Formats: sequence, C-alpha cells, structure tokens
Amino acid sequence: MISAEITLLLKKYAHKIKAIGMQHDKIGELRRLLDHGTAEQSGMRFAAEGMWSQQKLLAAGLKIHGFFFCPECIYSREAVELAEKVIHAAGEVYLISKKVLEKLVDRDKPDGFLSVAELPMITAQELILPDNALVMVLDGLESPGNIGTILRSCDGAGVNAVLICNAKVRLTHPKLIKASMGAAFVVPVVCFAAVEQCMDWLFSRGYEIYLSDSSAEHCYTAARPRGNTALVAGSERYGLSEAWHGSSDTIRKISIPMHGICDSLNVGIAASILIYVFSTINGKG
Repeated sequence: MISAEITLLLKKYAHKIKAIGMQHDKIGELRRLLDHGTAEQSGMRFAAEGMWSQQKLLAAGLKIHGFFFCPECIYSREAVELAEKVIHAAGEVYLISKKVLEKLVDRDKPDGFLSVAELPMITAQELILPDNALVMVLDGLESPGNIGTILRSCDGAGVNAVLICNAKVRLTHPKLIKASMGAAFVVPVVCFAAVEQCMDWLFSRGYEIYLSDSSAEHCYTAARPRGNTALVAGSERYGLSEAWHGSSDTIRKISIPMHGICDSLNVGIAASILIYVFSTINGKG
C-alpha cells in the first residue's frame, strides 16, 4: 500500500523531481553543510536530516532551498504525507538512492528526508523586544552541542532572544541544529563581532546583566532582577571575556552551588538552570 502511495506521489510531482547521484554538484553542497568541521558555509544555509526536522522546518516557515528524498526509506503513511508537504514547499526536489543517503548521514536506518534550508538571522538594529525582556548572551562558546542545548532551553522557557559574541562556532553546524531540536529555527539570534559591542547594546537599553561565574560569592537565588535582564555564559575553556568584569552597577556575578567533588557544571546545563530560574522571576514560568 505504501509503495503504491509513493508511486502516485512521484508521478504527481514528476515535473519537479530530479533524480541525482553522488557526483552531482548539489550532493557536494549538501556534504559541505553536513561537515562537522569548519567547512565554509553558504550564507546561513544548513542541512536538516530526518522527519522531525522537516516537521519543524515547515512549522517555522523557513525557506527550504532543496529537498533530498529517498523513497526506499519511506515505510509509513505519515512519512508519505510529510514528503508531499516538503516537496510542495521546497524550491527544488531531488530523488536520491538509499546508497547515497547512507553515505550522507551517520545513523542507522535513516528515514529518507534531507533538506537544505536557511536560518533566519537579524541584526541588533532589527531586534525588537518587549518590556521586561530576558535575553541569553553566549560569549565564545566552542561546542555546537552546548549552543544547541541552550537554544532549546531558551525556546522552552520563553527567552526573548540569544545574543552571541566572540563566536567560535558556525550557527549552521549540524550538531548545533540537531541539539536545538528545532529551537534554532525560531529563537531570535543576533551576533556581535565583539563583546564590547554586545555590552554597549545591553547598556543602552537598560539591561541588568548577570554573569554566570562558578567563583561568584552570591548564589543565583539571591538575584532580584527588575526590568530587562541579560544572562551571560562564557566559554567552556576560558570562561567569560575580561571585558565583562569591568566596574558597573548593572553587572552582577552569580553562581550555582556545587556540593560534591565537581567545581562546576557543563555550560549547557548551567545556562539552562539559570534560564528557567530567571524566566520564572520574569513572569514567563
């Protein structure tokens, strides 16, 4: 039954679907986007693999440049229905074999869906936030998985935006996209070339700034933010940039108590704890 539905789907969209092999230029572009290293990115384009990611792409209304579809891996009516939605939304559609798909993805039993889409990006001037906004600032984080995890927590807790300065990771990194579980598609992200630029933006808008610092004397439970609030998390290896430690009555350091042998938490976990605590204080939880 499913094979018959797939046949009808391919016939319906035959005018839009093009069969390609491993040596095609579009596969080369896709492989570069799937590269876990420091491959050059094509603007803000990224590769999204799996049914869940296609569902999130459609829900977020992101532009899908290309859809790579493997009928051999489709085994459910839900997948056929989703494939038609993505085919309809995508600018270009490519039919690929199971052999090609397995060379592109690094998991067993791929479900036949790969897309090239484009992340929404805005400038600091374009970012419009409500009163009593809560933003998360990431300074020099090096792990795409940590950034993705933090974006996921920001989405869940209702954080208004994420500001990234001293960037070390491309926002289109496949591990970041996967760890965010779709949050990268919807959480507003603004990048600053330097920490000082980010600080100036926050100061000019009256933000209270809380630095996540394991050596801070005051626990996060002592925080009493009022109005616009920014949480700042630093690099996994080097911590916060020195610029944050300048004298200002709007900058405070807070810590998360550690009662065991470990002296700190993974930055993704630490940031997530603070995100939910401060979102509750801001009336979001």
